[in-house]
Amino acid sequence: MDSRGDVLGYWGRKIIEDYDDALCKNIPPLTATPHQETSQIPALPKRVGILGAGVGGLYTALILDSLNIDYEILEASDRTGGRLFTYNFPNGGKYDYYDVGAMRFPLPTKDAQGNYKIGMMRRLGELINYSKLNKGLSKPPLSSQLIDYHVTSKRQGHFLYFNNQRYQVSQTSRPPDFRAQEMGVNSQYIAVGVENIIQDVIRPFAKDLIEDLEQNVHSGWHNIMKHDAYSLRSFMSLKYTPSASLQIPRTHLSANAINWCETFDDSTGAYDRGLTEAVLQALALASVESQTLGGVEWKCLEGGSQVLTDYMAAYLTANGTKPVIQFNKKVTSISQSGDMAMDVSVRGECSPRTYSHVISTIPLPGLRVIELGGAGLNVMQKNALRKLQYGPSVKVGMRFQSAWWTELFGIIGGKSSTDLPIRTIIYPSHGAESSTPSTVLIASYCLTNDAERLGALINTGKIEYEEQLKELVLRNLAEVHNMDYSFLLDQYVDMHAWDWSDDPLVMGAFAFFGPGDFQDLYTSLTVPNANKRLHFAGEAISIRHSWVVGALDSAWRAVYEYLLTSGQHEKIQRFFDLWGQNEEWAGQSKHGKHDPADPNTMLRVHMGYTYAGEITGEVKF
Repeated sequence: MDSRGDVLGYWGRKIIEDYDDALCKNIPPLTATPHQETSQIPALPKRVGILGAGVGGLYTALILDSLNIDYEILEASDRTGGRLFTYNFPNGGKYDYYDVGAMRFPLPTKDAQGNYKIGMMRRLGELINYSKLNKGLSKPPLSSQLIDYHVTSKRQGHFLYFNNQRYQVSQTSRPPDFRAQEMGVNSQYIAVGVENIIQDVIRPFAKDLIEDLEQNVHSGWHNIMKHDAYSLRSFMSLKYTPSASLQIPRTHLSANAINWCETFDDSTGAYDRGLTEAVLQALALASVESQTLGGVEWKCLEGGSQVLTDYMAAYLTANGTKPVIQFNKKVTSISQSGDMAMDVSVRGECSPRTYSHVISTIPLPGLRVIELGGAGLNVMQKNALRKLQYGPSVKVGMRFQSAWWTELFGIIGGKSSTDLPIRTIIYPSHGAESSTPSTVLIASYCLTNDAERLGALINTGKIEYEEQLKELVLRNLAEVHNMDYSFLLDQYVDMHAWDWSDDPLVMGAFAFFGPGDFQDLYTSLTVPNANKRLHFAGEAISIRHSWVVGALDSAWRAVYEYLLTSGQHEKIQRFFDLWGQNEEWAGQSKHGKHDPADPNTMLRVHMGYTYAGEITGEVKF
């Protein structure tokens, strides 16, 4: 897996290099000899404990399985998948489901041989093509389940509805100004448009990072790091100067102009995230084109995103004589067992389970409420668990008697947007043109502040609030589509609503970093705990967080950490051969073989190790 040209990988590598350079100015010389697993040491547990059976935990297990390393997965719920969660409506048809969690994958395009080209989401594509998930299971090949995901409606026709003005999108007319002047926005800004202004804010940073890679310079990196402490809102208010080509005043934006832009971003409060976060998200979405990035194809899985983890779990449990995935195992504490192992306590079990190493893929808010007093975390790691932010997210799926959005408006896939409480409406891409199309609509998809407010009506256990939510969503749908409420009420069959912040095992939908969070807080969790036997993984501990591929990348790094710290250098080359390199962490010798003394092995340097054939010292963090 060639990761050259991966600009997010480059960014991740630079943040770690700068972190390490700063750290080395303030640390003592190499001291202490870490544990070496030799014949002189009493018998120790060899099994690796994986916490969480989401896509990150299952990917960790796939890697360990390929290296013949013993492991078991502890899952707090009664299913695999984590935030890959597909809800199938009772008594529905083949396509009457919706993805409560991850729902789309921007995969890189393929070459003439059918291999994925260089791209930021390539690891996910390679996983979908992984031979173990495509042969030997009593299922069709996983790769055959990929279908097109329509980011925009295939036939146009979707709606924009803001400030009580409605517009049905077409190729022959322009949208209204949605009363922008009444929001205090100057006509010059209205003429340019929100999309062009936001592109003007984000594109220079993104393009400079791409040019760093293409020209082997670091000016783009230094520029974005000068602004890492800004939120997107504060940068637009205090630092941003519009390009002359926009022909708007070359002054920082007013609060009214910024609020106007954010209104059309489908998420109230989105601009309070870090500026860096906004730039990386634009790069992940490939909304900034370059020869380096290449193109993406938006895909989803027929049957829903949970199909991916179903296939992974099916392979891992196919031939085992004992369960490698244990369900309903709620972890209550993680602690060091001397210097040689880790203890994991599970609710209802009298004795802790002891592992040689633990790889946690538990979302950080969930990990924070587990007892970690004896886990050997340093101060920055404890602060990272407390401070790194997760964004709220709510989805409301509704099943109707018919796919009225296609029958009446010709809408296939894509979304409609509004400033009403439901904010975003997602039309199904799956089954849209079959003889039995999906009759399920994601009637509301809300993030940040909007999700917090709508989420208050979800899972209350009171019928009155469920009815209030149902009526609110149906009335909003009717208003956006210029329909009679009574028609939608007659069409209504069922509703399923989910608030990820209300899930006690997750406590938030995905990582959503604030200003400056990458520099010290994120980086502190990209190393293990004090005895180097507790490893942190999950989409938050990746530059590509909030994407499935971020969970995969973090699992790759956690397994690499494990191989290094357990002294299993003989397996590292096979690990690279099977699971590829990672721009953020790995280095090869000029002969293409793993060399533990190679200074380009980024993770080894980051963890404070030096080698002379084996581990010889440790930096105390």
